[in-house]
Amino acid sequence: MQAIQNFNAKIWLSVEEHLTPLPQDSKNYRVFHYLPAPFLLGAGAVSLLVTKIVSICFEIFSKTSPPDPKKDFSAVLKDPREWRKLDTAPENHPVGEKNPNFLFGTATCTWQDSGATNCPDSQWSDWEKKVVKEGNRSGKSADLFTLYQTEGGRKQITDRLHKLGVNSYRFSIEWSHIQPKQGMFDETKLQIYVNFCKHLRDQGIAPMVSLHHFSEPRWFHAMGSFEKEENIQHFVRFAEKVFPVLSEDYKGEPLVKYFCTINEPGIEAFSRYVRGAFSPGLLCQFTKAGHFLYGALKAHCIVYEKLKRLNPKAEIGTVHQYLRFIPGNTLLVPVTRYITRLVNDTALHFFRTGVFELKIPFFCNIRKTDLKFDADFVGLQCYTRPVIGLTGSTSLHGAPMTTMPFWEDPAAIYEAITETYKAAKKPIIITENGISTHNETQRTRYMSRVFYAVRRAQEDLKKAFKTTVVLGYYLWSFCENAEWDMGMRPQAFGAFDVKAGKLEKEPKLGVSPLTQEARAWQKSFQTDESAA
Repeated sequence: MQAIQNFNAKIWLSVEEHLTPLPQDSKNYRVFHYLPAPFLLGAGAVSLLVTKIVSICFEIFSKTSPPDPKKDFSAVLKDPREWRKLDTAPENHPVGEKNPNFLFGTATCTWQDSGATNCPDSQWSDWEKKVVKEGNRSGKSADLFTLYQTEGGRKQITDRLHKLGVNSYRFSIEWSHIQPKQGMFDETKLQIYVNFCKHLRDQGIAPMVSLHHFSEPRWFHAMGSFEKEENIQHFVRFAEKVFPVLSEDYKGEPLVKYFCTINEPGIEAFSRYVRGAFSPGLLCQFTKAGHFLYGALKAHCIVYEKLKRLNPKAEIGTVHQYLRFIPGNTLLVPVTRYITRLVNDTALHFFRTGVFELKIPFFCNIRKTDLKFDADFVGLQCYTRPVIGLTGSTSLHGAPMTTMPFWEDPAAIYEAITETYKAAKKPIIITENGISTHNETQRTRYMSRVFYAVRRAQEDLKKAFKTTVVLGYYLWSFCENAEWDMGMRPQAFGAFDVKAGKLEKEPKLGVSPLTQEARAWQKSFQTDESAA
């Protein structure tokens, strides 16, 4: 069976190679490059049909029983019904067990939680008027940036973080706050962030900062953002401006120890240039998407090298969303294959080899070997592995859907951790994970299972590589906020609800697994300390 699948894969790789545009500098005759494609396409169709028939026969006549999910987590990855056989309680084996430096946190993004009213110089403040209906736009959102500016407001946030039991808080420095116009830096706005970070530290909460989280100044966006390599220098200058102040010594260590350079560049490339949901709203422009992704990864590499020189004590990483699309129908294999390649596989290949390569039949052929990837950690974000059917997003084996709308897939985090670590060989901090639902029973179930999947991934990787892989977990998100092109509603990721522009005082019932995990984690190392 495996031999047939390998043969089929080789044929389709050959088809793909002959349908992919030649590089601009190629001296080969294009007609001879494309000529074998129709013949290989026919062979590929026959091979695919044979593989499908053999696979069905294998399933019917195979007498092997499915793996036990308690021993082999792949059973759950293939069939979500296997979750019923597992006990997901955290008491005995909490995430981050016996590691006092483990980061338990919740995450947010300033444009999303503070809205267009508080971020008027962001490109998103223009774009949402085109894609989000009036009445569902961000406005002030949860108005967190206003809370950052007063002692009472900062206390509102840390009081709620303490109720969650977390020890860290991830948020973004809104670039358009600091540099609303090219060449102009707003020191007053920067100081607001500095004061907030000091308050977090004083309250026992470690700040984690993102330097670019989808939002950027209008002037930088008008230049073409990361799609044009000559623009990278502007982001580097911004990073060099804010980093020394945010990483200055505070009570014996950097004020902010953990920095994320660029948030999910693969998702942003796809959303800007293929899906058309983010500005500039282009469709199926894979070459532009590829250049943007390459530019964002190059920006990370340059910023990482420069900032580490400024303060080697700071931990600096890039952020990748693991998103593998699953075809719900054989006809959709090409669609899911190439979308996954752009948003997920290209970055993982770059982490693994240092080579940037994006090939999309008929559309795109980019290869760059001039970068050197390095990071102290990889910020990993994962929510689901979307299943795409002929009528749209669907699920496997009748698993429930969420309001995104994707299926409830807590097992995805296991695959994400495993594959990302194997590619990057860097520690993993789960910088975002969560579920959008108005059903708190569903939220509780999803989160309990996610933590179980993280524990299993941690255990399996430790056996294979003799090292601790996962160093932190951050729930998305701290509170309800604007979900980019989808607006304020109906998405509901937040640990805290927002009503009439105000944070609710108590967390949602569905986030209780986070608090339970945090308490079990604290108990795991406090017991050892007391015994010593």
